[in-house]
Amino acid sequence: MGLPVDRQIIHLNTSHLSDIETLLQNCELPFEDCNEHLDCFFGVAGGDKLRAIGALQTLGSVALLRSIAVLPEDRGKGLAGIITQYLLDLAQSKGIVELYLLTETAENYFTRFGFRIVDRDTVADEIKSTRQYTSLCPSSAQAMRLPL
Repeated sequence: MGLPVDRQIIHLNTSHLSDIETLLQNCELPFEDCNEHLDCFFGVAGGDKLRAIGALQTLGSVALLRSIAVLPEDRGKGLAGIITQYLLDLAQSKGIVELYLLTETAENYFTRFGFRIVDRDTVADEIKSTRQYTSLCPSSAQAMRLPL
């Protein structure tokens, strides 16, 4: 049966970069390294714009779930959950054993998917080496982990 057309996940590319950056800026999320990790981004498009986006930055057997963002007018429609679940399934299919994320505001949301808060010092070294961890996300961002 599949998802309705306005909820189908697409792999984003260079033609989407400006829209990705704009959506992340509007959601007050880091956007400065999107061009370096564009192959990690997926989204839900509808009409002439991206409605929701998310990325899975893989680093060996661990990955960083990042940049989950939904247009304000599309919030509450389940799009964040659709893209998050898609990226969790993708991580499992790639053999990822641990999934991490950094958040300042969405701890409660991500616990629904099984993520648990962890001390930033316990985050895998591969994650600690990312720009998201070292400079783009503030040190006040909460680290969360999901073993797969």
